This record gives sequence, structure tokens and C-alpha cells, in this order.
Amino acid sequence: MRKAAGAVRLVIKYILFIGFTVQIILGFFWMAGNFAKVQDFTPVDMGVYPFFLRLAGRGYGLIYLLQLGAALYAGYRLLNSLHVGDMRICLWGSLAMMTLPMAMQCHLALLPYSLVGSLELLEISCVCQSAGEKDMLGEKALWGSIACFTAQCLLWPKYCIPGAVLPLLLLLRRLPGMLRKRECRFRGLLAAVCFLAVAAAGYGAERSGEDGRSNTSGLDWLLVKRFCWPTIWGDWGGEPETFNLATSKTIWVIGYYPNNMDVYLKPELDAMTPETAESVMRKMVSRAWSKHYPMVVRQIGWDVLGYSVTPVILPLQLEGDAYDSYSGRNYEMMRNGTPILAKYYVKVSCGWFTVSLVLLAGAVVLDCIGRFSQTRKSAKAWRERLAGVFPFFAVVISAGVLVLFFTMQGAGIMDYKYTVWVNQLWIAGSIMIVGFEQKKINPF
Repeated sequence: MRKAAGAVRLVIKYILFIGFTVQIILGFFWMAGNFAKVQDFTPVDMGVYPFFLRLAGRGYGLIYLLQLGAALYAGYRLLNSLHVGDMRICLWGSLAMMTLPMAMQCHLALLPYSLVGSLELLEISCVCQSAGEKDMLGEKALWGSIACFTAQCLLWPKYCIPGAVLPLLLLLRRLPGMLRKRECRFRGLLAAVCFLAVAAAGYGAERSGEDGRSNTSGLDWLLVKRFCWPTIWGDWGGEPETFNLATSKTIWVIGYYPNNMDVYLKPELDAMTPETAESVMRKMVSRAWSKHYPMVVRQIGWDVLGYSVTPVILPLQLEGDAYDSYSGRNYEMMRNGTPILAKYYVKVSCGWFTVSLVLLAGAVVLDCIGRFSQTRKSAKAWRERLAGVFPFFAVVISAGVLVLFFTMQGAGIMDYKYTVWVNQLWIAGSIMIVGFEQKKINPF
């Protein structure tokens, strides 16, 4: 059984190598055709990223090179921390992660999402390395994670909430041991203070543009945007007086586009007294949930899948079989200048991503079959596997919080650029689980 599993695993390894190599080649062709272009995305107006753009001026190629270099290094560092193989294999795997179409689009865009995602991959590499660190109680990994989190908050303050999960989990794991050691106690407290200061500063920067008396800065407003937008006209078109509106025309306009909730409805709610606004929002949420809860749950599920496994869901979104999102707009940006190449780049890469997930699942099963008899009597082998439990669950929790955070920002505004690194992790998993270094197999 073990020999048969090993033979099948060998076939999977070479299939994965060929598939990801094709994706890398297509990605480099698309990059060459779009390096001298600027994608027409709405710029981010918070954080220090706009300052970098002003500093670079018309030399946006420098920004592209910086983002591509950071992505390549972050992927290499992550795969190296996972002990995937030698330098050539880690570099090839990093290129596979970098050339995922959604990731490559971010690398060649004047937006902070590429650098934020690369910093998250560096954080994950720190967490993976901390599992094996014996010296200084893993302080190096902890400070590296806090440094990456600080850079993320500076680049994009909105990321301060979902981005805090990974360094927080690492801090909670390392801090008790540091406090028990007298020589490490001060550094442990300093790390905790630095993390809290960065998180508070990032949250303050993200909220800096809001009025302190706003009625739409809490959970009720998020639920209104998540539950009520698709059916707001049908639910409230005959009751404009609920929002202090003279006619139902504004409610009709709100239903055109999900961002109109912020443009038209939010000012009306902010103009009310806090008690009235809270009552109206809860009434809206209650009516939408009671009348349309199957649809609301289905739409939330589409967004969760769209953020978590974008290449699998993107073809459905482009064909109109999924829920409203920004994916069509993003795809149009990719097609500008190289429409035929972009079409096949996205089509082939998305199809291959789905195939790689199936092969990944098969490789996990074969790995369990091939190793069970070998490790069932080895306590040391089980201890080595348990050492990897914390990094695994820390990454899963961090990715889950990120997906949930952006899913609950509103209906119809799903944008895969926010969670590119989550999809890159699936590729890293394929490369890690298949592990070319096992049995000394090297496709190079």
C-alpha cells in the first residue's frame, strides 16, 4: 500500500510542477504586456501608501518592481520556513504564488494590497519559524510579526483589525513564557505594549475621517449594509418617511448600486438622533432577515467562497452565476491592453487552481496512508507533528477572521484584492504537502 501511494504521489508531484510552470509562464507574459500601464482603480486615500505614490511621481514602474520583489521574497521566505525544499524549489514555488492572476494584478496596481499581502506572508513565516525556535523563547519571530503588522497599519489602516489576529495569537503564546523568565520579562511587556500601541494607532487612523457623533459606525450599520441592500426597494419603497425622505426616489437610487448605501442612506441616518437611528437600523435588519434570510445566507456564503477560493468562484462570477461583486470590474482592468492573453491567463490559471486543490486533497490522503504505519509507534514523530499545530491553526484563524471581516462590510461589494494572500496559501499548501524534497525527488 505504501509503495502504491508513493507511486501515485510521484505522479501528482510532476503534474503540479508542470501546471504551475505553465501558470508562471503565462503570468510573466501578462506582466510584460501590462508593466507600462496603470490600472484604473479608485486610489486608497488613507495610510502612507499615497505618500509613496506622490514620492514616485510618474515612475510607477518603481512601485511595481518594489511590489513584485516583496512578493517574490515573501513567498520564498514562507516556503523556506516550511522546509519545502532547496533554494531552487522555494524560488519556483514563490513564482507560482506570485503569478496567481489575482495576485499579479495587485502587484501591478497602485494599491497597497500587494505589499499588505506580502507582509502577511512574512508574518506567517515568522509564526512557522517560532514553532522550532528554542532560543530567546521565540522573540525573534514575535518581533518580526509585530514589525510586519506595524507596516501593514501604516500602509492601509483599515487592515488593523483583521491584521492583528496573527501577531496577537503569537504574543499570547510567547508572553507567558517570557514573563516567567526574569531576563525576558521586560522584553515581553515591551512587545505587548508595542502591539497594543500599533493596533490602537491603526484603528484611530482608520476612524480618523469619521464624525465622533456618527450613528453609523457600529455593528448595526454593518448589518444593514450586509442584509438590506439587495431588497431595500421592495422592503421600504413604500415607507420613505422612515428615513425622513419626502419621496421613495432616494430608496430606488440606493438599490442601483451597493455603494449608494454610504452615499445616500448613511447621511440620513446620521442626521437622526442616536436612538431613532438605532431603532430604524434594527427594524431594517429585522425585516430583511425575517423576509429574506435564505437569500442573505446564500449571499454571505458566495462572498465567503469568493474571498477564500477566488480562482474557483471567479469563473462563475464572470458568467453571472454567482452573487454581485467587483470581480467583473477587476477582470476588465486585467483585459485592458492584452484582452486575449488575459482571457487565457485567467481561464487556465483558475482551472488549474481547482485541479491543484483536488491534487492537494489526494496528496494529503496518500501522505496519511504512507506514513501511518511508520509513525504510529514513534513518539518523537508525533511530537514533531504537534509542534506544527499552532502555526496551522493560527493561520486558519487569521484567514477566517480576515474573510469574515470583509464579508460583513456589505452586500455586493466583494473584492478579491483584499484577500489575495489567502488564495496564495492554497498554492503554498500544494507545494508544501507534495514536498519535492521527499524521496529526494527534484524536478530540476
